[in-house]
Amino acid sequence: MDESYYRYIRGWFWKWAWFYNFIALPLTGIRNKVAGMIDSKDKIKILDVCTGTGTQAFAFAKRGYEVMGIDLSEEMLRVANKKNKYENVRFVVADAAKMPFENDYFDCACISFGLHDMPHEVRHQVLDEMKRVSRKIIVVDYHIPKSRLHRWLHVSFASLYESKYYRDFAKRDLEELLREHDFRAVKEAYGLVDFVEILLCERKLLGSG
Repeated sequence: MDESYYRYIRGWFWKWAWFYNFIALPLTGIRNKVAGMIDSKDKIKILDVCTGTGTQAFAFAKRGYEVMGIDLSEEMLRVANKKNKYENVRFVVADAAKMPFENDYFDCACISFGLHDMPHEVRHQVLDEMKRVSRKIIVVDYHIPKSRLHRWLHVSFASLYESKYYRDFAKRDLEELLREHDFRAVKEAYGLVDFVEILLCERKLLGSG
C-alpha cells in the first residue's frame, strides 16, 4: 500500500476531527435511516468501518446492537470515545484494508461516507475485507447524478470540502463496484433529497446467479 495515502488521510482527518461533528449535523437524519435499514430485533454484531467520530455507530447502538467502530484516525476516535455513552460500542484504530477480524465475524458491516476518501485500489481492498467479515453490508455515500449538468454541479460543490480522492469516486459507478465484489443491493434509500445514497447489500452465495 502506498504510504502517501495513509499520511494524507491521517493528516486530513487530524485537521477535521475537532469540528467534524458540527459539519456533519445535517447528516443526523441519514444516520438514523441507515440504522433502520437493518430492522432486526436480535442483538446482532455490526462493524462500522471508517467510523470517524462515531455518529453512525451510536445510531446503531441506540437500537441495542453490538457495535465495533474502526478508523485510521486516532484523533477522530478520541472524539468518538469522549462522546460514547453506550456500553455496546467499542472503538479501535484499525486499517479497513487489513481488518483484524475473523471471517464472517459480524452480522453486518457498514461504511458511511468512507469510500470516496480512498484511492480506487483501496476501495477494492476495503470491500474485499467487508465481504470477508460479513455477508451483509451497508454502503452510504454520495449519489452522483447521471445528467451531465447535475453531475458537474454536484462534483463542483462537493469538491470544495472533500478530499483529493473524491473526484475519482465521482467518475465511477458505485453499484457496479459493489457487483464486482459479489454484492447485490436488496434495499436502497436516499437522504438530503437524493444527494446521498444508502444501499443494503448481501453477498452472493457461491453458485448463485
